[in-house]
Formats: sequence, C-alpha cells, structure tokens
Amino acid sequence: MTIAEIEKRFRKTIDQYYAYPCEEYIKAHQTEYIGGVLHAALHILPFENYYSLKVYCYTQHGYDPGGVTDGQMSLDELEGIFD
Repeated sequence: MTIAEIEKRFRKTIDQYYAYPCEEYIKAHQTEYIGGVLHAALHILPFENYYSLKVYCYTQHGYDPGGVTDGQMSLDELEGIFD
C-alpha cells in the first residue's frame, strides 16, 4: 500500500465521522475522534501528508485540529523550546 492510499483511507475515516447524522455529537466528540485519527497518521505518514490531513479537516469540515489557521511548529522550533 502506498502513502497516497494510506492518506486516502485516513481521509475516508475523517469523512465517515463527519457524515454521522447528529451534529451535536460530532461537535462534542471531534477533538477526541479526529485527534485519535491524526495521532495515528502522525506515526504512519510522512509529516507533509500528516499536515495535509489536518488541512483537509479544516477545509472540508471546518475543524482546525491545531496548527492550520495559526501555524504549525516545525520540529526545529519545538526543539528550540526545550533547549
């Protein structure tokens, strides 16, 4: 399976969640659910593809899981915090 196929399946999982018919449920649990999907993606996909999924959440479903509208920190920036 290619990286593109894996990313496509993560997108399908995200879309499936947002297709649930109860908007109240979606809003109440999206942080945990989408956070879990993205956490898995972070460990499987290259960073660019992982970030692409975060942007997809925002552009397709209006949910910013962090770093899309306010900027994503690079690993170098993060390391600088702990030095």
